[in-house]
Amino acid sequence: MAETATTSPKVPVSPALTMVLQARALETRIEEVLQPLDLSLRKLGILGHLRATPGLSFSALARRAGIKVQSLHPIVDALTNAGYVRTVGEVSQGRSAALELTDVGADAIQDAYHALSEIDQAVFAEGDWAVLGETLSRIAASFLRRAAGGE
Repeated sequence: MAETATTSPKVPVSPALTMVLQARALETRIEEVLQPLDLSLRKLGILGHLRATPGLSFSALARRAGIKVQSLHPIVDALTNAGYVRTVGEVSQGRSAALELTDVGADAIQDAYHALSEIDQAVFAEGDWAVLGETLSRIAASFLRRAAGGE
C-alpha cells in the first residue's frame, strides 16, 4: 500500500528524540523570558551556583558550570556589570577572587523563576503534559536530594 498525504510512515516513537525536540522549543521560550532580565540560561545557572555556594572562585565556579575559566570570565563580567555578582576578598599571589551574589542578583533569580513558573503553568497545565510536568518535578527533586547527599 502506497503512502498518501494522510498517512505517515510506520516509525518508532523515540522518547529521547521527543525530549530533545521539546527541550529546544522550551529553551527558546525560556531564553525569550529571561532576556528582559539581562539573563540567559547560562547566566541563570551561574547565579544559581553562587546562591548555593557563596564565595566560589572562578575555577570552582567554572568546574560547577562545566565550562572553562576563560569562557566564564565574560559571563561574570556581564553579571558584575548588571550588578548581579561581585568579587570579595583580595586577589593576591596564590589567592584567586571569590565571587558572590548581590541582593540585586538574588532578586533577578526570583524574577527569573517567577517567569519560568509561568511557562511551567502554561506548558504543563493539563492532560499528558501535566503528568509529564509532575514526573519531571519528581525527577528534579530526586536529583537535588542526590546532590545534597540525601539519597
